[in-house]
Amino acid sequence: MIHDNMDIVFFVYGLSFIVMGLAVALQPKEGSAFKWTGTLWLLAGFGLLHGANEWLDMWVIIKGANKTIDLIRWFCLAGSYVFLFEFGRRVVRISIVDSPSCQLAAARYMGWWLTAGAMAIVLFICIVYKHVPNLDSAAARYVLGFIGSLMTAYGFYSYYRCDKKMLSKINVKKYFFITSVAFFIYSVLGGLVVNRVDFFPADILNTDSFLKVMGIPVQVFRAGIAAIIAFSTLNLLKIFNWEITTMQKENHLRLQSSEERYKTLIETIPDIVYMIDKDGIFIFVNNAVKMIGYEQEELIGQHFSKIISPQDVELVSRSIVLSNLVGKTCIPKLFDERRTGARCTFGLEVHLMKKKHTGSPVESGSSDIIVGEVVVGEVNCSGVYEICEESMKREFAGTLGRIKAKKDNCGSTGVIRDITARKREMEQLRMSQQMMEEVAQNLENMVNEEIRSKLKREQILVQQSKLATMGEMIVVIAHQWKQPLNVISLIVQDMEDAYEYEGLDREYIKRAVKSVMEQVGFMTRTIDDFRDFLRPSKEKVKFSIIKAIEEILFMNEALLKRNDIIVSLDKDSLPDNYEITGYPNEFKHVILNLVNNSRDAILSLNKQGRISICLTKKDEKMAITISDNGGGIPPEIIEKIFDPYFTTKPEQEGTGIGLYMSRTIIESRMGGKLTVRNIDGGAELRIELKAG
Repeated sequence: MIHDNMDIVFFVYGLSFIVMGLAVALQPKEGSAFKWTGTLWLLAGFGLLHGANEWLDMWVIIKGANKTIDLIRWFCLAGSYVFLFEFGRRVVRISIVDSPSCQLAAARYMGWWLTAGAMAIVLFICIVYKHVPNLDSAAARYVLGFIGSLMTAYGFYSYYRCDKKMLSKINVKKYFFITSVAFFIYSVLGGLVVNRVDFFPADILNTDSFLKVMGIPVQVFRAGIAAIIAFSTLNLLKIFNWEITTMQKENHLRLQSSEERYKTLIETIPDIVYMIDKDGIFIFVNNAVKMIGYEQEELIGQHFSKIISPQDVELVSRSIVLSNLVGKTCIPKLFDERRTGARCTFGLEVHLMKKKHTGSPVESGSSDIIVGEVVVGEVNCSGVYEICEESMKREFAGTLGRIKAKKDNCGSTGVIRDITARKREMEQLRMSQQMMEEVAQNLENMVNEEIRSKLKREQILVQQSKLATMGEMIVVIAHQWKQPLNVISLIVQDMEDAYEYEGLDREYIKRAVKSVMEQVGFMTRTIDDFRDFLRPSKEKVKFSIIKAIEEILFMNEALLKRNDIIVSLDKDSLPDNYEITGYPNEFKHVILNLVNNSRDAILSLNKQGRISICLTKKDEKMAITISDNGGGIPPEIIEKIFDPYFTTKPEQEGTGIGLYMSRTIIESRMGGKLTVRNIDGGAELRIELKAG
């Protein structure tokens, strides 16, 4: 009798797993906090494929077997056990909570490769031993079904322990236990009891031996266990319904609490917070409307234009656009033209009419502020939207000019802030800023004029300094010219003697002319150097620093020799044509001033003098040091020597502007630095300039 009804057994068997698979797959699980939510799709896949396999077995009983059906049956069987194996592996991994060491072991020994390895073993057996009857299904049941069912059985048991804190609130403990036991039994009935194959243990424990011992086919027991698994699994899915219900209750409580906080917050905000419907009618307004003399009840049901100053109604109303909604009635709509892509209005200024006098009139600071019972308001609002009462999600649906809303609960919300004082302050700030700009412009003109005046004074002082040294320079020129004039005088006298003694021939005349021209050239160079020295440099140019120093020394050579002063120039391997950028004549003036100061210091001691000039270059810096043995500078005045009109010389001998102008030229005009210090037996003045 049982054998005659095996098609019904397989139908119930397959139906149980298919119902379980569909229930698991279709159960809403989005946003669930349960840890195994992301793995249940594998259990659903097992149920659907395994149920399909059992229905194919039913088809074979009714219609008979063929190779195509057998191949599909095997793939459904093996595929379902792959899903079950992977489901069991994942659930065991996520539910091991005994200790960190257990979790580490699970992660190490129960990775994805475990499922891949089991599949590889089954495929290897099927390919190598394909000639052995029933071996393919036996291999799938032994390797995948038996182990997968055991892992799933343990997974249901251990998962309840893992999520016990949440699951204990729901009466599902018995279903976890039933499902665990059912899968354990199924691991034996479905994983170890296989069709007879000529190897151990399938040659001993198989469907035939089971029937012989029990008298009932194993498929009947499998169908019963499948029904139990489906029943307990369907009851387990209640955890998601409970979770959804709980979340809805919590959301409702949070919503109520949020509404209370919202009401408290809105009523304490000093700005006017309002909500209008799609026709511009107030449906909510907070207590802040009292600042313009209204009570909340007075505005509810009134149009927004009730509080707008008449001259601003046109700013927020376009009757042409509005006519599509309200016909010929010119009821102002709200800020349609000012809306952005998100249907929001920001920073729109309007004048609000007070219903009654609530304080001192607004003092007018500019033409933008209306005197009297008017408040300048800044409106910020969001556009028309519809609200989903379940999710509280807002959906923009159009503007107030052309309503496309589907529900009547659409409208606009916004905030109106009193900016009257701010407008007055902004106007005062604008006027102050304008005054500051005028003052700044005048100050800039004065500074520029002072800078031009200062530069002009400095140029005059430079020339004065040059003129102050002109007397000394004339003495220098006189010394420079004395020797060549003596030579020319001797040549002229010798020419007279040569004529008397008949020695005046062509060769003598050539030698005499050559000597005279050499002396004249020397005198001309002296005058040219003196003229160049007096000519001011108008702009920065590149010049040879060594040549400039040598020209100054050449001009003073005779005077320095007469005073028994030796000057040395150390170029530190720099080439004679090494150039820097600056004002060459002003630089020569500085060198002359420093050399003359050293000379005066030496002469005050009545001793043989020595002046050393040293040029060094390091990285991007050029340094010129001028040192002497003139006894140094008294410590009490060393900080003052660069002050204008400071001098230790008698009034008729010094002006006190030489060193001051030297520092001005080096630091202000050439971007360098001029310092002084005392050394053994004298003083050292150091010039630092940018190299190149």
